[in-house]
Amino acid sequence: MRRRSLTGTAACFLAATGLAAGLLGTAPAGAATGGPVITLDTPAPVALPAAPATADVSFDFRTTAKNLQADDTTLTVDARGLAKIAKVTFSDNCTAKGLVATCSETFESDSSPTSHMGAMTRLTLTPLKGAALGATGTYKVTGRSAHAQIVGGTGRAEVGGPFFGLDELSDHTGLKVGSTVSEPVRFTNTGNRPAKGVQTVFAVSPGLDFADHYSNCAYGILGSIHYAKCRPGGAIGIAETAALAAPVRLRVNSAALYTYLDTMTAPLGQPGWPDGQGIKWTWGKGAALKLKVVKAGRKSSAPAGSVSLPQNGGGTDYRITSLQARNTADFAVSGASARADAGKNATFAFRLSAHGPATLYDRSGGEGVPAVWVTLPSGTTAVGHSANCAPWQLDNPTAQAHGPYVCGPPGIELPKGQVTDFTLTLRVDEVVPKAEGGVQLVWGPDPAHSHRPAFDPNGSNDCAALTLN
Repeated sequence: MRRRSLTGTAACFLAATGLAAGLLGTAPAGAATGGPVITLDTPAPVALPAAPATADVSFDFRTTAKNLQADDTTLTVDARGLAKIAKVTFSDNCTAKGLVATCSETFESDSSPTSHMGAMTRLTLTPLKGAALGATGTYKVTGRSAHAQIVGGTGRAEVGGPFFGLDELSDHTGLKVGSTVSEPVRFTNTGNRPAKGVQTVFAVSPGLDFADHYSNCAYGILGSIHYAKCRPGGAIGIAETAALAAPVRLRVNSAALYTYLDTMTAPLGQPGWPDGQGIKWTWGKGAALKLKVVKAGRKSSAPAGSVSLPQNGGGTDYRITSLQARNTADFAVSGASARADAGKNATFAFRLSAHGPATLYDRSGGEGVPAVWVTLPSGTTAVGHSANCAPWQLDNPTAQAHGPYVCGPPGIELPKGQVTDFTLTLRVDEVVPKAEGGVQLVWGPDPAHSHRPAFDPNGSNDCAALTLN
């Protein structure tokens, strides 16, 4: 059985901008002048750490063309604008002449309305000795293909930057529904440049609500995740430790079970998660959230930066905090019955239901959600099943024909009231009176060794029959 994984929680702000491959108005030979378009997502600006540390640059593209294959794509990366600040190394798919490289790429899109495609092309940047903190440079990406128009763009790098290392936040267990929990947020600028300000982003999973709505925080929702993006005032010096003047307060609501607070902090002005996701933001109407200095930093003549240095071994600017509530989430299965003569097919429709009250939000990647273990009635052979069902043993003809089968929900979030329907079509090889199979609720990555979770104490609705004739 295939389980759906959680992807991707933090996304960079991507402002759509482009530079056509034919800069002089004439398309290069072999380049498409019409038809599908593949567009470079504007690269995020890069801050270069002190040598010998390096910064990597990667590229992402998107297209609205479905089922496109552009296997003859050539990207040209002109990095001459970085000559005064960095040594540039290109990935192995590139042939470089000085600081200009041509790179072979293959882009393929699926049937989605918009496909996102990563490129093999990479840049590794090492700051030059003596490069002044705050010095900047640019590079340019263009491309060509006989199968699509390649719309490139430009990127920027600068020497040095701030980096806000977050202190650890506290995990919690046994939280009471209706209670409020507080998380103090403190960080230190471990970079080599000061910052004009700070921005913090918080995301809470189903079961948590923000107890405060500050006037300098914007609030938005994406799916079931609630976000707060705050801009407390105050410059941050090098080696300075600062904290939010008030902790983040979260209310535990009736959907809480396994809940999480994601926290990210960055220099003010840095594009970052979760911008560019289509969230509608609303500013709070309460008091302003302020910043307080815990430990003063040192003075520096380096200009303030708005781009964070790459994360290193000295800390992280992103934390995930676990907050578990005392709550229950009841899951149930229902069976089905059918009739069919020998040689005919019978289709069974059964389901998995979430009775709540809590929402199960399985951040492990799908191994913590329930599944349905299906055994076939005697005298039958499986000839079809819904997309979210599969034989327990893949690539086993016997299991494919006679089971057992495992059916799972479509995602990692199961709120109260969600019902997942499954079907299994069987051919009746032999009429066996009162032939009976079954459906059973199972837990864990290996349904053959299911372990009932404490949050679902009701076992009376875990099993149901599949009866034939």
